[in-house]
Amino acid sequence: MFVRWTFVQNRVRELRKEYKLKQEELAAKINVSQQTISRIEKEENSLPADTLVDLAKYFDVSVDYILYLSDFRKTNEYVIEFNRMMEENYELCRLYGRLDKAQQELIMRMAEELAGKVEKNPM
Repeated sequence: MFVRWTFVQNRVRELRKEYKLKQEELAAKINVSQQTISRIEKEENSLPADTLVDLAKYFDVSVDYILYLSDFRKTNEYVIEFNRMMEENYELCRLYGRLDKAQQELIMRMAEELAGKVEKNPM
C-alpha cells in the first residue's frame, strides 16, 4: 500500500532537521536508502505505508502529524497513557485546582522534595 500526500515532504524534512540528521543518517535509522529519503522530501515518489510507520515510530509522532492531518505530534500510545494517568489522578488534580496560588506552590515544593527523596532512596 502506498500513500501519496502533498505535504509529506515538508514534515519529513522538518522532523529530520529538528533531529539534526542528514538524509543518510535518517535512512540508516529506518533501513531505507538515502535516495528514498530524498525522494520523500522532494515528493518524487509514493510513500510506502511501512516507511511512513517507521518514520512515525522513529520521530515518536503520529502518522497523522507527518501527513499534515493533525498538528498534534503525540502518538496514540501517548494519548492512552495520558488519559490513564488523568483517570488515576483526577481527584488529586481536582483538589489541587481548588487551592489558592500560595497553597499550590507549597504542594509543588513538597511534591518535588518527596520525589527527590524517593529517587535517592528507592524502596
